[in-house]
Amino acid sequence: MLPWVRSFSYFRALGEVVVFHEPINPRGANFQQCLTAAKEAGYDDVVTELQRMQDNHQYWVEYALEQLNTVQQVATRFDGLEVHSWLDDELVRSTSGQLRSKLTAMQQAVSPESFSTRATDAEPQQSELVRDGESIEHLI
Repeated sequence: MLPWVRSFSYFRALGEVVVFHEPINPRGANFQQCLTAAKEAGYDDVVTELQRMQDNHQYWVEYALEQLNTVQQVATRFDGLEVHSWLDDELVRSTSGQLRSKLTAMQQAVSPESFSTRATDAEPQQSELVRDGESIEHLI
């Protein structure tokens, strides 16, 4: 079972309806803390992956887009569960065309909590970037 499927199953069992998601961002103190913790725990494969994200901007962009898409796709399997993805400005700036438009709309979408005082969008902007079985490569 994919980790996201397991996590979303738990969230739905708890009655949650909104999950916030943000791909790893290789800048800042939190990233360095994750990298240090992985090193200290002996998770060499995780260290390698995190360092690759930090050292190769394009690799990070592709990772982040795949994460966004996968999480949004998995969420569609859970009736009533919405994912609100938080996008880093650098990710949006690293894209262009249709993809940038989609990411900008996703970034600006209002989260759908029932206690919000702002009206949510009639058309949800938080959705997968490509459908199941399609490659995200043509958007990059």
